[in-house]
Amino acid sequence: MLRAMTRREWLGAAIGTAAGAAAARLARGGDAGAGTGGPAPAASAAAGTMATAAGPALRDIPPYALYVFDNGLIGPDVPTIEAKVALAKKLGFAGMTDHFAARRLAQVLDALDKQGLEFASLYSTPLVEAEIDARLKDDIALLRGRRARIEIAFSSKQFKPSDPAADGRATDAIKRVADWCGDSGPVVSIYPHRNSWTERTEDGVRLARKVGRPTVGTNLNLVHWQWVTPVRPLEELLAEALPHLMLVTINGLDKGKIVPLSDGDFDVAAFMAAVKKSGYKGPVGLQCYSIPGESEAHLAKSMAKWREIRKQAGL
Repeated sequence: MLRAMTRREWLGAAIGTAAGAAAARLARGGDAGAGTGGPAPAASAAAGTMATAAGPALRDIPPYALYVFDNGLIGPDVPTIEAKVALAKKLGFAGMTDHFAARRLAQVLDALDKQGLEFASLYSTPLVEAEIDARLKDDIALLRGRRARIEIAFSSKQFKPSDPAADGRATDAIKRVADWCGDSGPVVSIYPHRNSWTERTEDGVRLARKVGRPTVGTNLNLVHWQWVTPVRPLEELLAEALPHLMLVTINGLDKGKIVPLSDGDFDVAAFMAAVKKSGYKGPVGLQCYSIPGESEAHLAKSMAKWREIRKQAGL
């Protein structure tokens, strides 16, 4: 049986390819104590880190593990947290996400732990010109040591989308959250969202570079990448984002509208083939915003299509 990896070993293996010297500095300052039997520390997914950890105390997550957004679990057939998690497990998802504003994290974690699923991310939408809600620190404490992300989609009433004039405010806030997270997980990932201050993946990359910590990165969200009109080929964006890329999110698109993976006119398999070619091997999130009806109906369709996409893209 493989032994549990120490925090130093896990960070060195997981971050080394993507973050180089920065990761080495983090590992040198980490705790050399053995694993405790809880979930694995979190780190950048750029080099497939979610599949890197091994050992009896660290449950491996295969490359391209698919998580369902909590907005896909709001149908009338899943009225409770327990029902939502049970459906996620039934359909084969690796876990689910949740919103900071929902204020139910402890219950979600308890339900996921009982089903043996992972908590993927906690989504927040702070104003870049305001202080970070101090309650986030309490939630981070609940996520200590888990392979999870604190996702930040900065909005603003003062700054236009992507305006670098607010970078100083943003980096200060990100560093504060990263300090709360420490080096054992969760990590911090910018969530690009149309009409937010951070509306492009390029914004997340710029901020991650300025913060300069391997535990701070960005998402690449298919729908928002499309909605803001891409300014460069996907391959170029992936190459730029890869050292900081912590999650790729997908969904079907029908003339710009979010639909199940099985529907629409957007070639998600080609998108994921490009993601694979870039070298990314981390987790994938399923965006389900505004999809109506019972959750099981549309999620089952998406999971069936995801299995086809994996074969088509060679994932």
